[in-house]
Amino acid sequence: MRKICKSISDCPDEKKIFLNKNGYEIFECTTCGHRFHRVDDSEIHLEKVYSDSYFFEGKSGYPNYLDEKEILIKHGNRYAKLMSKYIDKPGKVLDVGSAAGFILKGFENEGWTCYGVEPNKTMAEYGKDEFGFDIQVGDLESYETNQKFDLITLIEVIGHFNDLDIALQKAHSFLRPNGIILVESWNRESLIVKLIGKHWHAYCPPSVVHWFSDKTITELFDFYGFDRIKKGFPFKRIKLKHGIALIDTNTPNFFLKQRIIKLLTNSFGKLKLIYPPIDVKWYVFQKRN
Repeated sequence: MRKICKSISDCPDEKKIFLNKNGYEIFECTTCGHRFHRVDDSEIHLEKVYSDSYFFEGKSGYPNYLDEKEILIKHGNRYAKLMSKYIDKPGKVLDVGSAAGFILKGFENEGWTCYGVEPNKTMAEYGKDEFGFDIQVGDLESYETNQKFDLITLIEVIGHFNDLDIALQKAHSFLRPNGIILVESWNRESLIVKLIGKHWHAYCPPSVVHWFSDKTITELFDFYGFDRIKKGFPFKRIKLKHGIALIDTNTPNFFLKQRIIKLLTNSFGKLKLIYPPIDVKWYVFQKRN
């Protein structure tokens, strides 16, 4: 029996406040344990949260997303090779939240035909101009296409959906029989979360609005017609500048903090940092027919 709530907005079960972060309430369902932040106006939320500042001004986003081009293309390469274990040959892939198309480029390098959907117009235009990808501006909830995909990728995206119900219904309808969804999501059960609690960087509403455990994400996909066939921890890198920005945003102010942050950024910001592997997980879900 399904235990995670079908609809976050309409679920009648009791919700308790799990955490108040920077003035935003994070709720936890007493029935299924799902944690979420309620989004009042999805269109305004989408436009405001994923504006250019998200990709170029740090805080809960990126100091400069384009600086991570090489890292993200290689990340896409690794995931494309992982998918070869579950899909016989490269086909059509839809990358949701594709940004500038770097993850897609990694898939294209491995023989995939690439499509994307991205709410930020600047990023979508970059992906079109730089790589020639078919990237539509918008979100998965409003995305329309006649294509049928062999694979849909949600790389650090599922926590951002305004409406999980519509998003997963759409994803199911866009996949071919036995199609695959690859999810990369923050791991709210990681040792890092247990150690730092509310200061965990992924507790950053209104950017991230859903936080999953193995149990809740598996039950969610099960309800929408998917079987989990594998999970694991990815190897990924970020620029140290990006990591410093996340630390700056999610730690309390202290004496000389900004001077220290500036010094670290200027001195070491271009170095590459291995992202803590326990802090994020990947899941492979297959569509049931």
